[in-house]
Amino acid sequence: MAYRLDLDEFDDSDSSSVDDCRTHFIDNLRTTLTILLIIQHSIIETASSSYPYFHSQTLTVFVFMTKTIVVGLFFFVSGYAASISRITSSTYYSTGRSDPEYVWRRTVRLLFPGVAYAVLGHVILWMILTKSWPNFFGSAGSVSTDDGYSTPMAWGFARFEGPVVHILALYAMDMAYVYLRPSKRGVIAGGVGTRSPRPEDARPIRAPQPRRNYRLVKIKSKNDWYTLVGVALGLLSLWTFAVAASGKSEKSLLRLGFNVASYDTVLPSAPFQYILAYMAGIQLYQWQNFMLISSPYATPAFFLALVTSVSSLQLAAKISPALEEMIHLNTPWPVHPSFIDGGFNFHTLFFAVWNACTFFAMAATIVSVYAQWEWTRRDWGLVARHSYIPIWVHMIPVVVFVKLLAADGGWSASRGASSAPALAEESVAWRCFLVATGSVICSWFMSLSVVGAGWVLGC
Repeated sequence: MAYRLDLDEFDDSDSSSVDDCRTHFIDNLRTTLTILLIIQHSIIETASSSYPYFHSQTLTVFVFMTKTIVVGLFFFVSGYAASISRITSSTYYSTGRSDPEYVWRRTVRLLFPGVAYAVLGHVILWMILTKSWPNFFGSAGSVSTDDGYSTPMAWGFARFEGPVVHILALYAMDMAYVYLRPSKRGVIAGGVGTRSPRPEDARPIRAPQPRRNYRLVKIKSKNDWYTLVGVALGLLSLWTFAVAASGKSEKSLLRLGFNVASYDTVLPSAPFQYILAYMAGIQLYQWQNFMLISSPYATPAFFLALVTSVSSLQLAAKISPALEEMIHLNTPWPVHPSFIDGGFNFHTLFFAVWNACTFFAMAATIVSVYAQWEWTRRDWGLVARHSYIPIWVHMIPVVVFVKLLAADGGWSASRGASSAPALAEESVAWRCFLVATGSVICSWFMSLSVVGAGWVLGC
């Protein structure tokens, strides 16, 4: 028997504002995704600084799987949160936030911080870190190549660019959502039912008014859902193949600005995969009977999807040297190309289909587990409520721990292996664990410190 998503499960008992309503499984899923992102960056940094001693196939596959899944799921979570935010600004009345309110809140929370950090924030942060702690940040992850393009300053600076491109893309999707699906205050977006007024407040809830609303599809049966899934998988595969086969995946116009990000590898499926994920998140509440796998089967389905995705990826990597080169991490720098040797060939076609199927299968099963498992539906407290700041600051502790654990010898391939410290091959995976654990803990400590300082100052 599957749990049903219900607006009654919003928690506003500890909220000082009606805008602070929480959906626990969404908070918890976002927290898990943030932890996975920090672990991914920790492994990448430790692996590159330990070159050529990193040979863990397990961690290599883990990183590639997180690259495939995590960012898209962030957009899915954001889409669901946006839909619920517009359904209700009060967990009791479900009265619906007006469009101007929603646009202003998203502008303050996404656009202003994103632009400010992109223009000045990461520059100031980099200057402070390099001047205050030059041993850690002055030449973090030094890379020296003959062409002079990959300089230590360039790559070190790129580490702190943050999720600016993704934040701006999310803001654009939010604005498109408002334009295509307008709402009115006092009207329930999507026709979700409301509760009765409080006894002490006789104000009636207004009936929904006719309004302009764009809906591309309507799902009324399982057959409709399976058809929609097939179409989405086909379109995503075609998009990914078109970008990868062009041979210019890093600079393709189809990337719509995502190639600006110079540190995190953005796979060829972006941004179409993110748009589909955001749209699916918006529809989750209404289509939950079709999108969510019932609780007895959700966990087995997750492990089946995981085993199938990983085993097929490893098998294809053994057949295709280009695919193996694309996923491996044993390189002297942490930045990897989004695709290698793209064209009308086996590994390009395989990746296009594999990426679409893996993302759909893993995302569907993960969301089903989190939406229905009792433990993930609980309130995880402050850790889950403040998972936004760690996304911006986690590279600071990652770099620090990589240095402290002597995984970074400050050397590069061009200087030869003789400059490297005596790194035992079997200890690299253990260093990855220590760097990831320390970075996760310190990232949340920094986040809660900022929140505490804001509370003390009354911000």
